[in-house]
Amino acid sequence: MRRLLRGEPAVWALLLCLSATMAAVSFGYGITKEGGQVGPGFLPLASGVALALISAACLLQSVRAAPSPDDTDTDTDADPARLRTLWTVFGLLLAALLLVPLTGFLVAFGLLVFAVSAFVEKQRLLSAAIVAVVATLVIYAVFVLFLAVPLPGGMFGVGGDG
Repeated sequence: MRRLLRGEPAVWALLLCLSATMAAVSFGYGITKEGGQVGPGFLPLASGVALALISAACLLQSVRAAPSPDDTDTDTDADPARLRTLWTVFGLLLAALLLVPLTGFLVAFGLLVFAVSAFVEKQRLLSAAIVAVVATLVIYAVFVLFLAVPLPGGMFGVGGDG
């Protein structure tokens, strides 16, 4: 059985709430456009629902793995670095979501991928930058060019709304 980290259920619960909120807010952007085309709210809805389901499953798993009150095994705190990593990614995701209205989705996404690659995964800065640029270009190609889904452009209007 895997070891449960103290606070892990709280992280999964917060991520579940955040992703469910993201899915709920997506309806304000419009899930579809005229003619049944995919609208700008489709991506946040799909990713919010998927992330909510995954978070719920992980929350359930972590709650089931929780030690009973009479369990004196202190081995459940064996890897605090893993919990720090989980909180770091959660914080970076929250920061990226808060940046979307200012920078737009593509810039916020690119910064998120860069930060996770460089600071969480400890990749070299050049490698992290390349991964971030490629990931952002793929998202742009798939959603803006191929699916014609306008992404939030933020105050600077970068990469989306059109």
